[in-house]
Order: sequence, then structure tokens, then C-alpha cells
Amino acid sequence: MKDHYKTLGIPPAAAPTEIKKAYRVLAVKYHPDKNPNNTLAEAAFKEIQEAYATLSNPEKRAIYDDERWLMGMGSKTRYTEAITPAWLLKVSKEMNDSLAKMDTYRMSQRALQQYILLILSDAHLGVLLQHDDATTNTAIIQELLRASKQLEIQYLREIDERLVTLAAKDTTLQQAITTFMESRMRKARQERLQPYFIILITVLLCVLMYFYGKLH
Repeated sequence: MKDHYKTLGIPPAAAPTEIKKAYRVLAVKYHPDKNPNNTLAEAAFKEIQEAYATLSNPEKRAIYDDERWLMGMGSKTRYTEAITPAWLLKVSKEMNDSLAKMDTYRMSQRALQQYILLILSDAHLGVLLQHDDATTNTAIIQELLRASKQLEIQYLREIDERLVTLAAKDTTLQQAITTFMESRMRKARQERLQPYFIILITVLLCVLMYFYGKLH
């Protein structure tokens, strides 16, 4: 993933005016008109334009910042909005929106786990349990289970415990969480055994080919 902040030489917390200023300085320095027949300058100019197009657009920058954090390229910016059940649901949905737009194979599993645990922090769980809004809590659990599908089993146990706490006495939700975890554990076992099955099948095929050659 390209680091647009590094391209423009600015910190991730840079204000829009800083972004624009850095872009103008670099655009002038690497503009093709000032660097004729210079392929390196031309490539740098394109990178600068791409970085500015992303960081100068608030919506694109927000998505990029989430992707950058999920890939372990930086720290998560502290939220400044009031923490309410509705806000936590919004954050959960935004996380899944970001995941849908990125290559999850390149994503940092640890970063995603920490993001989900941030949403399920003790303070946030306290807010959710205090409001006791069953509809919102259910929606948050569904969003976090959806995001957790991207994680390997070793990153799920702590999340599972906190989801069960949020589900409280809702047996239907607790069963959904249990079913999800059982499904992921079965998948993990299958993935661990898969190389052995491949080896076994390969050996059997070799044996069959050996005897077939003997008979013919």
C-alpha cells in the first residue's frame, strides 16, 4: 500500500492547508515542464498527484486512513465524537465498508483484531450495557461477526469473550456467537489437516502409478 503521507512529506495528522502547501511545493519541483525527458521526475509527479487526490478529499482520506491503519502502517486517530450506542454502530459499519474496499489478504490481522477490541473496550461495553438497546447491540454484534470472518482463529478468542458479554442474557445472540466460533474452529482444523490430505493423496497416486506401470 502506498504511503501518501510519506509521498507528500507530511504527518498523518496534517491539516488540509498543510496538504495543499506540500502538494504545491512538490508539484512545482517535479512538474514535467521543469524536468523534460526525466522519467523519474515524471513518475514522482504522478505519485504526488495521486497522493493529493486522496488526501485532499475528506471522504477518500477517511477510507484511506482506515485501510492504512488496518495494514499496520500507522496508529489509529482518536475519535472525538460522543460515544453512544448509535456511534459505535456507525463505527462498526464504517469498518466493514473499509474492509469491503481493500485487499484483505494484505491486511494486518493484528490491526483488525485491535480495531474490533477497541470498539468492544471496557468503556464502550459499559455504554452499550447501560443503554441496554437490544436492537443496536444486536446490529453491532452482527457487524463485528461479519468483520471477524477476516480473522484467523487465534485472533478471535478475546473478541468472542467480549461479544458474549455484550449479548448478555440474549440466548439467541449467544447461540449465534457460539455457532460462529464453532464454524471458525472447524475451518481452522480443516486448514491444518489439508497439507496432510494432499500428501496422502499424492502418495496414493504415486503407489497406483507404480503398480499400474508394473502391470503394463
